[in-house]
Amino acid sequence: MARGSSEERATILARLTDLFLSTATGMAEDQISVFDVVIGRLARAIELRARIELSERLSEVPNAPSGVVRQLALDEIAVARPVLVASPRLSDNDLVAISAAKGRDHMLAITERPELGEPVTDFLILRGGRVVTHAVAANPSARFSRHGMGVLVMRAAQDDALQATLGTRADLPEDLAEQLLVAAKNSARRRLEASLEPAMAGAVAGAIERSAETVSTEAEIGDDLGKFGAALSDIKGLNETGKLDEAVIAQYATSGAAEHAICGVAVLAGLSLPSTEHIVFGPDREAVLLVARGMGWSWDTAKALIGLRKGDGKSAPVLERARLSFRNLTPTTAQRVLGFLRMRDGTP
Repeated sequence: MARGSSEERATILARLTDLFLSTATGMAEDQISVFDVVIGRLARAIELRARIELSERLSEVPNAPSGVVRQLALDEIAVARPVLVASPRLSDNDLVAISAAKGRDHMLAITERPELGEPVTDFLILRGGRVVTHAVAANPSARFSRHGMGVLVMRAAQDDALQATLGTRADLPEDLAEQLLVAAKNSARRRLEASLEPAMAGAVAGAIERSAETVSTEAEIGDDLGKFGAALSDIKGLNETGKLDEAVIAQYATSGAAEHAICGVAVLAGLSLPSTEHIVFGPDREAVLLVARGMGWSWDTAKALIGLRKGDGKSAPVLERARLSFRNLTPTTAQRVLGFLRMRDGTP
């Protein structure tokens, strides 16, 4: 074999591989080991094209010579890829060792395997870098240890694309899913604030922060929402018949029917009731202005909603400042904020 030309060795290898494949079913391991030695020796003495072909032919064979498969998996990526992606002869230990010995291309090929065990995914997350991490997270059949999944969620706090990928996984533990949701909302808020003019960003951030203070958990609102029962029933009836609009909201607010006005805003704006109640009655008037502007409503409607508030928030100077703030709010900015508030509430 050593004295033949490369072409002759490739021909011998092809025939030997044909022989193995034709008799592989039911072959004992001691018989396979003979092919392992001979094919492995030939594979080290043939050209790239022939090694690629060998890798492709052996990649899905359940009892392919394990030594040859490992040899091919450690070759350059064009040769290694078929067996890295598909060969069942590579164990978790093999895959970890190959990942440690080779580079990103080999790791990426491994992420495409139909099955990935926890030792492999743990190592790929630890050593693979961002591209490999994204690829392994996107493999629906990959299994992750509790630690590995926790690391992914932690990294997702600063990686929007990874957030989206993890959000599609059915095996995400409930507590980590909650952490991921918080990270996604924080990312959305950062993107929103970064898109605003500096002068507006501070006011919007403050309004969002304060509007969230009393609606962070359902336990905090408890049975207090029971007071909205009758009003919500009326509002839903109007909405189902197409009669709920800005004019109805303004009429309720002007007449002091706070529960009906709040339920109407919640339904039309797509917000939760506790969030809407705090937007209307909370300490920050900007939140009311943002929602009204985002809905395309007039200053008169916004003013009527402000009129539901208690305290000194309805004095002429305060209302004039509110009017100027409302005028300076661009619809695009207000709509982005409203979209964020909906996402925070978990509404469409």
